[in-house]
This record gives sequence, structure tokens and C-alpha cells, in this order.
Amino acid sequence: MNELEALDEYVPLRMETPAWDDVLRRARTRRSPRFLVAVGVALAVFGGAPALAVVLLHDAKPGLPSGADRSNVAIMLEPHTGRIVLEVAPWKGHDGFCYFAFFNRSGCVPRSHQTVVMAPPMFGWTFDPRVVEATATTFGGKPVNLLVRQFRGRINATFFFEAKRFALLRNIVLRDRHGHVIVRLRK
Repeated sequence: MNELEALDEYVPLRMETPAWDDVLRRARTRRSPRFLVAVGVALAVFGGAPALAVVLLHDAKPGLPSGADRSNVAIMLEPHTGRIVLEVAPWKGHDGFCYFAFFNRSGCVPRSHQTVVMAPPMFGWTFDPRVVEATATTFGGKPVNLLVRQFRGRINATFFFEAKRFALLRNIVLRDRHGHVIVRLRK
């Protein structure tokens, strides 16, 4: 017995005429006008409205906030790629600075005694002029060196940045040039 004979034995051949008229009739049924309106509204809300909002509310070129003194801009580069990761400028009429981080975060900051950390990706600043080195620890216990850049003059702040991006960091330690701990932060 071959495969076709076995198949015929288990699945007998039926001789019937397909009802193609019924199939074609069901295929021609129209959707109700309410259904079409609902689909159109859903497409406009979920597809068109966010795109329109981005066009209307987003500047063509993101950058420093309007309060920044654009005549005195400093930048921070990622050492491996040479890509700009941070722009910093003095805050017009205030004691502080304005920044634009190239992962779409910006603002103006008044001078204070606080050390600020933002994530993800992790970056932060301090107004303590002694800070020259920054390290962090991952949740797995691995130490990570952070990129540190001091800006003097009217900005007068030190920035630190995690260059590998999106690593989950647990502790951040800022040190002076002698290796003494200045600030220890827990996230």
C-alpha cells in the first residue's frame, strides 16, 4: 500500500459542488458607515495626532534653552566616538548654567551646593571645584570610570558622564586629585 492509498482509506473523497455564489456574496458585504468612521477616527488619533504634535511642538533644531548665553558655549565630547554629548553655557542674568545633553535633556540650573545625577543615561554635575575623578559601581559590583570635565569661568561646574550608556549603576563616587572622596552617591 502506498501513501495515496492510505490517504484515501483514512480520508474518503467527497464529491460535492462548492457553493461559490455564497462565498462571493459574503465577500461583497459592506461594512457599516459607523465602522468606517470609527476606523478613520482611530487612525487619526493614533496615527496622525502624535505626528502632528511632534511637528507643531518640536523645534526644528533641539539645543540649549533660550536662557543660555550662546556667546560662551562649552562642549563635552565622548572620547571613543568624538561625538558631542553635552553643551553648556552660562545662564543669562543668573548665577548658574544652562545645558543641553544630546539624549534630549536640557534645562537651566542655579548654582547650589548639591551634586545632581540624572539617568538614563547617567550624567550629572557638581559645583565643587575639587572634583576631578568619578567612578561608579554596577549592580554586579563592576567598577566603571566616568568621563569628567571641568568648565571654569562663568560656568564654574564639573560634569560627569557614563560613556558606555545605559549601564545600570548603583554607587557613584566623586574624588579630588589626591583620591580623597568628596561625594558618595547611591542611586
